[in-house]
Amino acid sequence: MKLVWFRNDLRLHGHTPLTEALATGEPVMAVYCLCPAQWDAHQVAPLRRWYVLHSLLELGDALADKGVDLHVLECDDFAGVADALTTLVQEHGITALYCNREYPLNELNRDRAVADTLRPLGVTLNGSDDGVLVPPGALRTGKGTPYTVFGAYKRRWDVWMEHQPPAAPASPNWPAGKGRFVGRQRVEQALAAIDLPVRLTDLWQPGEQAALTQLARFADKSLAGYRQQRDFPALDGTSSLSTALSAGTLSVAACYRAAMQAMADAGARDGAACWVGELAWRDFYRQIMARFPRLARGAAFRPETDLLQWHDDEALFQAWCQGRTGYPLVDAAMRQLVATGWMHNRLRMLTAMFLSKHLWIDWRRGEAFFMEHLMDGDFAANNGGWQWSASTGTDAVPYFRVFSPVRQSQRFDPDGKFIARYVPELAHLDNKTIHEPWKQPLLAPDYPPPCVPHAGVRERVTERFKQAKADYDAADHSPRTSTQKESP
Repeated sequence: MKLVWFRNDLRLHGHTPLTEALATGEPVMAVYCLCPAQWDAHQVAPLRRWYVLHSLLELGDALADKGVDLHVLECDDFAGVADALTTLVQEHGITALYCNREYPLNELNRDRAVADTLRPLGVTLNGSDDGVLVPPGALRTGKGTPYTVFGAYKRRWDVWMEHQPPAAPASPNWPAGKGRFVGRQRVEQALAAIDLPVRLTDLWQPGEQAALTQLARFADKSLAGYRQQRDFPALDGTSSLSTALSAGTLSVAACYRAAMQAMADAGARDGAACWVGELAWRDFYRQIMARFPRLARGAAFRPETDLLQWHDDEALFQAWCQGRTGYPLVDAAMRQLVATGWMHNRLRMLTAMFLSKHLWIDWRRGEAFFMEHLMDGDFAANNGGWQWSASTGTDAVPYFRVFSPVRQSQRFDPDGKFIARYVPELAHLDNKTIHEPWKQPLLAPDYPPPCVPHAGVRERVTERFKQAKADYDAADHSPRTSTQKESP
Protein backbone atom coordinates (compact mmCIF):
# COMPACT_ATOMS: atom_id res chain seq x y z
CA MET A 1 0.00 0.00 0.00
CA LYS A 2 1.26 3.48 -0.96
CA LEU A 3 0.35 6.61 1.01
CA VAL A 4 0.00 10.13 -0.44
CA TRP A 5 0.25 12.88 2.16
CA PHE A 6 -1.66 16.03 1.16
CA ARG A 7 -0.59 19.32 2.71
CA ASN A 8 -0.79 22.70 0.94
CA ASP A 9 -1.55 20.95 -2.36
CA LEU A 10 -5.28 20.25 -2.18
CA ARG A 11 -5.93 19.20 -5.77
CA LEU A 12 -5.84 16.30 -8.19
CA HIS A 13 -4.36 18.05 -11.25
CA GLY A 14 -0.60 18.38 -11.53
CA HIS A 15 0.00 16.48 -8.31
CA THR A 16 3.25 14.55 -8.80
CA PRO A 17 3.18 12.52 -5.56
CA LEU A 18 -0.33 11.27 -6.32
CA THR A 19 0.50 10.43 -9.93
CA GLU A 20 3.71 8.63 -8.97
CA ALA A 21 2.02 6.58 -6.27
CA LEU A 22 -0.77 5.53 -8.63
CA ALA A 23 1.77 4.67 -11.34
CA THR A 24 3.20 1.88 -9.16
CA GLY A 25 0.08 -0.17 -9.79
CA GLU A 26 -0.23 -0.92 -6.07
CA PRO A 27 -3.16 0.19 -3.87
CA VAL A 28 -3.02 3.86 -2.90
CA MET A 29 -4.60 5.80 -0.06
CA ALA A 30 -4.30 9.44 0.93
CA VAL A 31 -4.03 11.31 4.21
CA TYR A 32 -4.40 14.85 5.50
CA CYS A 33 -3.26 15.85 9.01
CA LEU A 34 -5.56 18.39 10.63
CA CYS A 35 -3.55 20.57 13.06
CA PRO A 36 -5.85 23.26 14.53
CA ALA A 37 -3.48 24.10 17.40
CA GLN A 38 -0.75 24.79 14.84
CA TRP A 39 -3.09 27.23 13.12
CA ASP A 40 -3.86 28.84 16.49
CA ALA A 41 -0.18 29.19 17.39
CA HIS A 42 0.55 31.00 14.13
CA GLN A 43 -2.63 33.12 14.06
CA VAL A 44 -3.84 31.69 10.76
CA ALA A 45 -6.78 33.76 9.53
CA PRO A 46 -10.23 32.22 10.11
CA LEU A 47 -11.08 32.89 6.47
CA ARG A 48 -8.04 30.94 5.33
CA ARG A 49 -9.02 28.04 7.57
CA TRP A 50 -12.50 28.14 6.03
CA TYR A 51 -11.02 28.05 2.53
CA VAL A 52 -8.67 25.14 3.32
CA LEU A 53 -11.35 23.07 5.03
CA HIS A 54 -13.91 23.55 2.25
CA SER A 55 -11.23 22.71 -0.31
CA LEU A 56 -10.41 19.60 1.72
CA LEU A 57 -14.06 18.52 1.55
CA GLU A 58 -13.99 18.89 -2.22
CA LEU A 59 -10.72 16.97 -2.41
CA GLY A 60 -12.03 14.10 -0.31
CA ASP A 61 -15.10 13.72 -2.50
CA ALA A 62 -13.02 13.96 -5.68
CA LEU A 63 -10.59 11.29 -4.49
CA ALA A 64 -13.44 9.00 -3.47
CA ASP A 65 -14.98 9.37 -6.92
CA LYS A 66 -11.63 8.27 -8.37
CA GLY A 67 -11.36 5.23 -6.10
CA VAL A 68 -8.88 6.58 -3.52
CA ASP A 69 -9.57 6.73 0.22
CA LEU A 70 -8.73 9.97 2.04
CA HIS A 71 -8.11 9.71 5.79
CA VAL A 72 -8.23 12.92 7.81
CA LEU A 73 -6.24 12.60 11.03
CA GLU A 74 -6.66 14.87 14.06
CA CYS A 75 -3.09 15.74 15.11
CA ASP A 76 -3.64 18.93 17.12
CA ASP A 77 -0.25 20.35 16.07
CA PHE A 78 2.85 19.36 14.10
CA ALA A 79 4.31 17.58 17.13
CA GLY A 80 1.57 14.96 16.84
CA VAL A 81 1.94 14.26 13.12
CA ALA A 82 4.69 11.64 13.29
CA ASP A 83 2.82 9.44 15.79
CA ALA A 84 -0.47 9.77 13.90
CA LEU A 85 1.14 8.78 10.60
CA THR A 86 2.98 5.91 12.26
CA THR A 87 -0.29 4.46 13.51
CA LEU A 88 -1.85 4.79 10.05
CA VAL A 89 1.20 3.20 8.40
CA GLN A 90 1.13 0.22 10.75
CA GLU A 91 -2.62 -0.29 10.45
CA HIS A 92 -2.58 -0.36 6.64
CA GLY A 93 0.79 -1.88 5.83
CA ILE A 94 2.14 1.24 4.14
CA THR A 95 5.46 0.69 2.34
CA ALA A 96 6.04 4.12 0.78
CA LEU A 97 5.04 7.71 1.52
CA TYR A 98 4.70 10.36 -1.22
CA CYS A 99 4.38 14.10 -0.60
CA ASN A 100 5.37 17.55 -1.80
CA ARG A 101 8.17 19.28 0.08
CA GLU A 102 7.51 22.34 2.21
CA TYR A 103 10.26 24.79 3.14
CA PRO A 104 9.47 26.85 6.29
CA LEU A 105 11.34 25.74 9.42
CA ASN A 106 8.40 24.27 11.33
CA GLU A 107 7.38 22.22 8.30
CA LEU A 108 10.96 21.02 7.80
CA ASN A 109 11.19 19.94 11.43
CA ARG A 110 7.84 18.17 11.19
CA ASP A 111 8.98 16.29 8.11
CA ARG A 112 12.31 15.33 9.69
CA ALA A 113 10.42 13.85 12.65
CA VAL A 114 8.18 11.87 10.29
CA ALA A 115 11.17 10.59 8.32
CA ASP A 116 13.04 9.58 11.49
CA THR A 117 9.97 7.67 12.65
CA LEU A 118 8.97 5.94 9.43
CA ARG A 119 12.35 4.94 7.98
CA PRO A 120 13.01 2.32 10.72
CA LEU A 121 9.63 0.82 9.79
CA GLY A 122 10.85 0.22 6.25
CA VAL A 123 8.79 3.01 4.69
CA THR A 124 10.46 4.69 1.72
CA LEU A 125 9.99 8.46 1.45
CA ASN A 126 9.43 10.19 -1.89
CA GLY A 127 9.41 14.00 -2.10
CA SER A 128 8.44 16.30 -4.98
CA ASP A 129 8.57 20.07 -5.51
CA ASP A 130 5.21 20.89 -7.09
CA GLY A 131 4.93 23.99 -4.91
CA VAL A 132 7.54 25.83 -6.99
CA LEU A 133 8.70 26.01 -10.58
CA VAL A 134 12.40 25.93 -9.66
CA PRO A 135 13.29 24.00 -6.47
CA PRO A 136 15.13 25.86 -3.71
CA GLY A 137 18.87 25.27 -4.01
CA ALA A 138 18.72 24.57 -7.75
CA LEU A 139 20.04 28.03 -8.62
CA ARG A 140 23.25 29.34 -7.08
CA THR A 141 25.64 32.19 -7.71
CA GLY A 142 29.09 31.62 -9.18
CA LYS A 143 30.36 31.33 -5.59
CA GLY A 144 27.90 28.55 -4.84
CA THR A 145 25.75 30.71 -2.55
CA PRO A 146 21.99 31.31 -2.74
CA TYR A 147 20.76 34.29 -4.70
CA THR A 148 19.67 37.12 -2.42
CA VAL A 149 18.89 39.77 -5.05
CA PHE A 150 15.85 39.14 -7.18
CA GLY A 151 17.17 40.62 -10.43
CA ALA A 152 20.12 38.24 -10.61
CA TYR A 153 17.95 35.32 -9.49
CA LYS A 154 15.34 36.10 -12.14
CA ARG A 155 17.90 36.01 -14.95
CA ARG A 156 19.02 32.53 -13.94
CA TRP A 157 15.41 31.51 -13.30
CA ASP A 158 14.47 32.50 -16.87
CA VAL A 159 17.26 30.35 -18.29
CA TRP A 160 16.17 27.39 -16.18
CA MET A 161 12.54 27.75 -17.28
CA GLU A 162 13.53 28.05 -20.93
CA HIS A 163 15.37 24.75 -20.79
CA GLN A 164 13.20 22.92 -18.25
CA PRO A 165 9.63 24.15 -18.59
CA PRO A 166 7.01 22.14 -16.70
CA ALA A 167 5.55 19.43 -18.87
CA ALA A 168 1.84 18.83 -19.14
CA PRO A 169 0.87 16.58 -16.22
CA ALA A 170 0.45 12.87 -16.85
CA SER A 171 -2.99 11.35 -16.42
CA PRO A 172 -3.13 9.41 -13.15
CA ASN A 173 -3.72 5.67 -13.29
CA TRP A 174 -6.91 5.71 -11.24
CA PRO A 175 -8.10 2.47 -9.65
CA ALA A 176 -11.50 0.96 -10.35
CA GLY A 177 -14.39 1.47 -7.96
CA LYS A 178 -15.19 4.08 -5.34
CA GLY A 179 -13.10 5.24 -2.40
CA ARG A 180 -14.04 6.43 1.08
CA PHE A 181 -13.73 9.81 2.75
CA VAL A 182 -12.65 8.77 6.24
CA GLY A 183 -12.78 11.75 8.57
CA ARG A 184 -15.26 13.97 6.75
CA GLN A 185 -16.98 14.58 10.07
CA ARG A 186 -13.75 15.96 11.53
CA VAL A 187 -13.54 18.48 8.72
CA GLU A 188 -17.18 19.47 9.09
CA GLN A 189 -16.74 19.91 12.85
CA ALA A 190 -13.70 22.11 12.28
CA LEU A 191 -15.73 24.22 9.85
CA ALA A 192 -18.59 24.53 12.31
CA ALA A 193 -16.17 26.02 14.85
CA ILE A 194 -15.30 28.89 12.50
CA ASP A 195 -17.60 31.88 12.94
CA LEU A 196 -17.56 34.03 9.80
CA PRO A 197 -20.24 36.31 8.40
CA VAL A 198 -21.90 35.13 5.20
CA ARG A 199 -21.09 38.47 3.56
CA LEU A 200 -17.42 37.52 3.85
CA THR A 201 -17.57 33.88 2.75
CA ASP A 202 -19.85 34.81 -0.16
CA LEU A 203 -16.91 36.74 -1.67
CA TRP A 204 -14.87 33.59 -2.22
CA GLN A 205 -15.20 30.16 -3.76
CA PRO A 206 -12.84 27.47 -2.42
CA GLY A 207 -11.68 24.31 -4.12
CA GLU A 208 -9.80 23.07 -7.15
CA GLN A 209 -12.55 23.50 -9.71
CA ALA A 210 -13.12 27.14 -8.78
CA ALA A 211 -9.36 27.78 -9.01
CA LEU A 212 -9.10 26.23 -12.47
CA THR A 213 -12.09 28.25 -13.64
CA GLN A 214 -10.55 31.47 -12.29
CA LEU A 215 -7.25 30.73 -14.03
CA ALA A 216 -9.01 30.17 -17.35
CA ARG A 217 -11.01 33.38 -16.92
CA PHE A 218 -7.94 35.42 -16.05
CA ALA A 219 -5.92 34.03 -18.96
CA ASP A 220 -8.75 34.76 -21.37
CA LYS A 221 -9.97 38.13 -20.12
CA SER A 222 -7.28 39.93 -18.11
CA LEU A 223 -3.81 38.52 -18.73
CA ALA A 224 -3.14 40.63 -21.83
CA GLY A 225 -3.62 43.85 -19.85
CA TYR A 226 -1.95 42.66 -16.68
CA ARG A 227 1.11 44.93 -16.88
CA GLN A 228 -0.99 48.03 -17.50
CA GLN A 229 -3.69 47.35 -14.91
CA ARG A 230 -2.10 45.37 -12.09
CA ASP A 231 -1.14 48.42 -9.97
CA PHE A 232 -4.61 50.02 -9.93
CA PRO A 233 -6.67 48.64 -7.05
CA ALA A 234 -9.97 49.98 -8.38
CA LEU A 235 -9.59 47.73 -11.44
CA ASP A 236 -10.00 43.96 -11.66
CA GLY A 237 -6.49 43.73 -13.07
CA THR A 238 -4.86 40.95 -11.05
CA SER A 239 -5.36 37.19 -11.18
CA SER A 240 -6.85 36.82 -7.67
CA LEU A 241 -5.20 33.38 -7.60
CA SER A 242 -2.91 33.91 -4.61
CA THR A 243 -5.17 31.97 -2.26
CA ALA A 244 -5.48 29.04 -4.64
CA LEU A 245 -1.71 28.94 -5.09
CA SER A 246 -0.96 29.17 -1.37
CA ALA A 247 -3.40 26.39 -0.47
CA GLY A 248 -2.44 24.38 -3.52
CA THR A 249 -5.89 24.09 -5.05
CA LEU A 250 -4.08 25.33 -8.16
CA SER A 251 -0.60 24.29 -9.28
CA VAL A 252 1.97 26.95 -10.12
CA ALA A 253 2.91 24.85 -13.18
CA ALA A 254 -0.63 25.25 -14.52
CA CYS A 255 -0.26 29.01 -14.16
CA TYR A 256 3.05 29.00 -16.01
CA ARG A 257 1.67 26.90 -18.86
CA ALA A 258 -1.33 29.25 -19.18
CA ALA A 259 1.05 32.21 -19.45
CA MET A 260 3.17 30.46 -22.06
CA GLN A 261 0.09 29.68 -24.12
CA ALA A 262 -0.96 33.32 -23.92
CA MET A 263 2.44 34.42 -25.24
CA ALA A 264 1.55 32.90 -28.59
CA ASP A 265 -0.72 35.95 -28.98
CA ALA A 266 1.39 39.05 -29.61
CA GLY A 267 -1.23 41.20 -27.91
CA ALA A 268 -1.02 39.20 -24.68
CA ARG A 269 2.73 38.64 -24.64
CA ASP A 270 3.70 41.62 -22.52
CA GLY A 271 1.08 40.98 -19.86
CA ALA A 272 1.88 37.28 -19.71
CA ALA A 273 5.61 37.95 -19.33
CA CYS A 274 4.92 40.37 -16.49
CA TRP A 275 2.76 37.81 -14.69
CA VAL A 276 5.45 35.15 -15.11
CA GLY A 277 7.73 37.55 -13.25
CA GLU A 278 5.36 37.36 -10.28
CA LEU A 279 5.63 33.57 -10.33
CA ALA A 280 9.40 34.02 -10.20
CA TRP A 281 9.06 36.26 -7.15
CA ARG A 282 7.08 33.47 -5.51
CA ASP A 283 9.91 30.98 -6.15
CA PHE A 284 12.48 33.52 -5.00
CA TYR A 285 10.90 33.99 -1.58
CA ARG A 286 10.57 30.24 -1.13
CA GLN A 287 14.24 29.66 -1.81
CA ILE A 288 15.10 32.47 0.59
CA MET A 289 12.95 30.84 3.27
CA ALA A 290 14.52 27.44 2.63
CA ARG A 291 18.11 28.70 2.62
CA PHE A 292 17.81 31.07 5.60
CA PRO A 293 15.75 29.28 8.27
CA ARG A 294 16.46 31.98 10.84
CA LEU A 295 13.75 34.03 9.11
CA ALA A 296 11.18 31.60 10.48
CA ARG A 297 12.35 32.54 13.98
CA GLY A 298 11.50 36.21 13.43
CA ALA A 299 14.97 37.37 12.42
CA ALA A 300 15.54 40.09 9.86
CA PHE A 301 17.27 38.99 6.67
CA ARG A 302 19.79 41.83 7.08
CA PRO A 303 21.19 41.21 10.57
CA GLU A 304 22.19 44.82 11.16
CA THR A 305 18.52 45.83 10.99
CA ASP A 306 17.78 43.75 14.09
CA LEU A 307 19.48 46.61 15.94
CA LEU A 308 16.83 49.13 14.86
CA GLN A 309 15.00 50.62 17.85
CA TRP A 310 11.35 50.50 16.88
CA HIS A 311 8.67 52.62 18.51
CA ASP A 312 5.99 50.86 20.53
CA ASP A 313 3.08 53.24 20.00
CA GLU A 314 -0.11 51.23 20.44
CA ALA A 315 -2.39 54.11 19.46
CA LEU A 316 -0.62 54.51 16.12
CA PHE A 317 -0.64 50.76 15.55
CA GLN A 318 -4.38 50.57 16.16
CA ALA A 319 -4.96 53.54 13.84
CA TRP A 320 -3.14 51.58 11.14
CA CYS A 321 -5.05 48.36 11.86
CA GLN A 322 -8.40 50.12 11.78
CA GLY A 323 -7.75 52.24 8.70
CA ARG A 324 -7.77 55.54 10.61
CA THR A 325 -4.32 56.96 9.81
CA GLY A 326 -5.62 59.99 7.94
CA TYR A 327 -4.03 58.87 4.69
CA PRO A 328 -6.93 57.77 2.47
CA LEU A 329 -5.29 55.07 0.35
CA VAL A 330 -3.56 53.50 3.35
CA ASP A 331 -6.86 53.45 5.21
CA ALA A 332 -8.81 52.07 2.25
CA ALA A 333 -6.29 49.26 1.92
CA MET A 334 -6.46 48.30 5.59
CA ARG A 335 -10.24 48.36 5.54
CA GLN A 336 -10.21 46.18 2.41
CA LEU A 337 -8.08 43.63 4.26
CA VAL A 338 -10.37 43.43 7.27
CA ALA A 339 -13.56 43.49 5.19
CA THR A 340 -12.56 40.94 2.54
CA GLY A 341 -9.55 38.95 3.79
CA TRP A 342 -7.48 40.14 0.86
CA MET A 343 -5.44 43.19 -0.14
CA HIS A 344 -4.17 44.35 -3.51
CA ASN A 345 -0.41 43.77 -3.87
CA ARG A 346 0.47 47.41 -4.55
CA LEU A 347 -1.33 48.30 -1.35
CA ARG A 348 0.44 45.59 0.64
CA MET A 349 3.70 47.34 -0.15
CA LEU A 350 2.26 50.77 0.68
CA THR A 351 0.70 49.79 4.01
CA ALA A 352 3.75 47.79 5.09
CA MET A 353 6.10 50.64 4.25
CA PHE A 354 3.81 53.11 6.02
CA LEU A 355 3.80 51.08 9.24
CA SER A 356 7.52 50.41 9.28
CA LYS A 357 8.79 53.77 8.02
CA HIS A 358 6.19 56.47 8.70
CA LEU A 359 5.06 55.03 12.05
CA TRP A 360 8.42 53.33 12.79
CA ILE A 361 6.63 50.30 14.23
CA ASP A 362 8.29 46.89 14.07
CA TRP A 363 7.42 45.21 10.77
CA ARG A 364 6.84 41.91 12.60
CA ARG A 365 3.66 43.33 14.15
CA GLY A 366 2.32 44.15 10.71
CA GLU A 367 3.42 40.78 9.35
CA ALA A 368 1.44 39.05 12.11
CA PHE A 369 -1.63 41.25 11.56
CA PHE A 370 -1.65 40.37 7.88
CA MET A 371 -1.47 36.65 8.66
CA GLU A 372 -4.39 37.04 11.07
CA HIS A 373 -6.56 38.37 8.23
CA LEU A 374 -5.19 37.27 4.86
CA MET A 375 -7.03 34.48 3.12
CA ASP A 376 -3.92 33.88 1.02
CA GLY A 377 -1.61 34.00 4.03
CA ASP A 378 1.62 32.37 2.92
CA PHE A 379 4.58 32.58 5.29
CA ALA A 380 7.33 32.89 2.68
CA ALA A 381 5.52 35.48 0.56
CA ASN A 382 4.21 37.47 3.52
CA ASN A 383 7.55 37.55 5.30
CA GLY A 384 9.40 38.35 2.09
CA GLY A 385 7.03 41.16 1.23
CA TRP A 386 7.15 42.70 4.67
CA GLN A 387 10.92 42.58 4.89
CA TRP A 388 11.22 44.05 1.39
CA SER A 389 8.94 46.93 2.37
CA ALA A 390 10.65 47.51 5.71
CA SER A 391 14.10 47.39 4.05
CA THR A 392 15.22 44.61 6.37
CA GLY A 393 15.09 41.99 3.62
CA THR A 394 16.38 41.14 0.17
CA ASP A 395 16.06 44.60 -1.37
CA ALA A 396 18.99 45.77 -3.49
CA VAL A 397 18.12 49.38 -2.54
CA PRO A 398 17.89 49.05 1.24
CA TYR A 399 16.42 52.00 3.11
CA PHE A 400 16.10 54.76 0.51
CA ARG A 401 12.73 53.61 -0.74
CA VAL A 402 9.87 55.37 1.06
CA PHE A 403 6.50 55.55 -0.66
CA SER A 404 4.58 58.79 -0.37
CA PRO A 405 1.00 57.82 0.56
CA VAL A 406 -0.40 60.84 -1.26
CA ARG A 407 1.65 60.32 -4.43
CA GLN A 408 0.73 56.63 -4.48
CA SER A 409 -2.91 57.57 -4.12
CA GLN A 410 -2.84 60.16 -6.88
CA ARG A 411 -0.94 57.83 -9.20
CA PHE A 412 -2.72 54.53 -8.69
CA ASP A 413 -6.24 55.63 -7.68
CA PRO A 414 -6.43 58.91 -9.60
CA ASP A 415 -10.22 59.15 -9.53
CA GLY A 416 -10.47 58.04 -5.92
CA LYS A 417 -12.79 55.14 -6.80
CA PHE A 418 -11.04 52.62 -4.60
CA ILE A 419 -10.84 55.07 -1.71
CA ALA A 420 -14.54 55.85 -2.05
CA ARG A 421 -15.39 52.14 -1.96
CA TYR A 422 -13.70 51.49 1.39
CA VAL A 423 -13.66 54.94 3.03
CA PRO A 424 -17.26 56.03 2.41
CA GLU A 425 -16.90 59.17 4.54
CA LEU A 426 -14.73 60.54 1.70
CA ALA A 427 -16.84 59.28 -1.21
CA HIS A 428 -18.46 62.68 -1.82
CA LEU A 429 -15.14 64.48 -2.35
CA ASP A 430 -13.79 65.40 -5.79
CA ASN A 431 -10.87 63.49 -7.28
CA LYS A 432 -8.37 66.05 -6.02
CA THR A 433 -9.54 66.60 -2.47
CA ILE A 434 -10.09 62.91 -1.79
CA HIS A 435 -6.32 62.31 -1.76
CA GLU A 436 -5.60 65.09 0.76
CA PRO A 437 -8.82 65.71 2.69
CA TRP A 438 -6.98 67.48 5.51
CA LYS A 439 -6.65 70.48 3.20
CA GLN A 440 -10.45 70.84 3.30
CA PRO A 441 -11.29 69.56 6.80
CA LEU A 442 -14.82 70.97 6.81
CA LEU A 443 -15.69 68.74 3.86
CA ALA A 444 -14.79 65.54 5.73
CA PRO A 445 -15.50 66.16 9.43
CA ASP A 446 -15.69 62.44 10.29
CA TYR A 447 -12.28 61.58 8.85
CA PRO A 448 -9.13 61.97 10.99
CA PRO A 449 -6.18 64.20 10.06
CA PRO A 450 -2.86 62.52 9.22
CA CYS A 451 -1.52 60.73 12.30
CA VAL A 452 2.07 61.59 11.32
CA PRO A 453 3.51 63.94 8.69
CA HIS A 454 5.10 62.55 5.55
CA ALA A 455 7.71 65.30 5.44
CA GLY A 456 11.05 64.20 6.85
CA VAL A 457 10.28 60.47 6.94
CA ARG A 458 12.94 59.46 4.45
CA GLU A 459 15.61 61.46 6.23
CA ARG A 460 14.73 59.99 9.64
CA VAL A 461 14.64 56.46 8.26
CA THR A 462 17.98 56.90 6.52
CA GLU A 463 19.62 58.20 9.69
CA ARG A 464 18.31 55.30 11.79
CA PHE A 465 19.38 52.66 9.30
CA LYS A 466 22.84 54.18 9.03
CA GLN A 467 23.17 54.18 12.82
CA ALA A 468 22.09 50.52 13.04
CA LYS A 469 24.67 49.60 10.39
CA ALA A 470 27.40 51.50 12.24
CA ASP A 471 26.50 49.81 15.52
CA TYR A 472 26.52 46.42 13.83
CA ASP A 473 29.87 47.00 12.17
CA ALA A 474 31.37 48.09 15.48
CA ALA A 475 30.20 44.96 17.29
CA ASP A 476 32.06 41.65 17.55
CA HIS A 477 30.49 39.09 15.21
CA SER A 478 33.11 36.38 15.58
CA PRO A 479 31.72 32.84 16.04
CA ARG A 480 31.12 31.76 19.61
CA THR A 481 31.06 28.24 21.01
CA SER A 482 27.57 27.18 21.97
CA THR A 483 26.16 24.09 23.59
CA GLN A 484 22.83 24.63 21.87
CA LYS A 485 22.24 22.23 19.04
CA GLU A 486 21.07 23.93 15.86
CA SER A 487 18.46 22.38 13.61
CA PRO A 488 20.11 20.55 10.69
